[in-house]
Amino acid sequence: SATCLAGCHKKGEIAVTAGEYEFTSAYYSCALVFADSEARLLVQEELDEEDLKKEIEYYKHKIDKTDYTEWVKTKALDNIKTLANYKALCKEAGIELSEDDLKLAQSNIDYMWDSYGYSVLLQANGVSYDTFKQYYIDGYYTNKYFDYLYGEGGKEEIPADQLSKQLTEDYVLVNALNASFAEANVDQIKELREKFTEYETALRNGSRTFEEIYVEYNEIKPEEHKHEAPAEGELAPQDYHATVWGDENTEYAYEHFDAAKSLKVGEVKIITLEDEAGLILVVKKDIAADPYYLDNLDDSLRQDLRGDEFEENTKKLIK
Repeated sequence: SATCLAGCHKKGEIAVTAGEYEFTSAYYSCALVFADSEARLLVQEELDEEDLKKEIEYYKHKIDKTDYTEWVKTKALDNIKTLANYKALCKEAGIELSEDDLKLAQSNIDYMWDSYGYSVLLQANGVSYDTFKQYYIDGYYTNKYFDYLYGEGGKEEIPADQLSKQLTEDYVLVNALNASFAEANVDQIKELREKFTEYETALRNGSRTFEEIYVEYNEIKPEEHKHEAPAEGELAPQDYHATVWGDENTEYAYEHFDAAKSLKVGEVKIITLEDEAGLILVVKKDIAADPYYLDNLDDSLRQDLRGDEFEENTKKLIK
């Protein structure tokens, strides 16, 4: 709970003014709750396994050499200033949220409020559904302005060849089959190793497809294994079993990215997990050969290339 951070305010009282926008105490409380959640994760990242098993007294920790409570308050205000800044810039540029934006936002808001437990956490801190909804929707303006600058047709549009290069350098497409040894005995582990070696051989000599192996390994009846057709006008992946792995600086970061990246397209490899925790059977695919991925990862690729620059500019603007 972030209750102790918020203080007491009358209902509807203005707590923060940023630029041309005024924000109520409930809105500020909402920002505090999310800043507090972020702070808790940062503290947890610094703790070892033993400390994580104990009750964590978050307020006794420092983040970036700053007292916990002070960091949360500063972060909440920075978040509000960011929202106000991009609302103002979007207004100035004539950028509005589309019906699709609002539909998606509404769907996410209802899911988080009802199914993800936000209602309990936020209401305990004096934040109503309507306030949370406003806070969440306001967050869309930041991404809208990013697209306005760097998106297709944007003021500082990222060239298509840079996006393609980013896709092939920092992402790989794989077929991956995972086996965990967590609940397996010695004989079962031996059996899994042998099975994966058989699969590897079959994939290398072309006697079986990955799909056939996937269906067998997951004990799916072949007649029940169907792929949904894409909606009209929508792209679909050429291989429904393919998975994207990204390097550590992407939001698709995966610890075995380097191992997959080093393979040639079509090459097969069994990766043994650390501490003999299990196996991953990997087949490298050609991510550039399927137009679905350049389209589907468009936002991520643009963030990879200009996200840091945008963040630095944001810091200057909210200062």
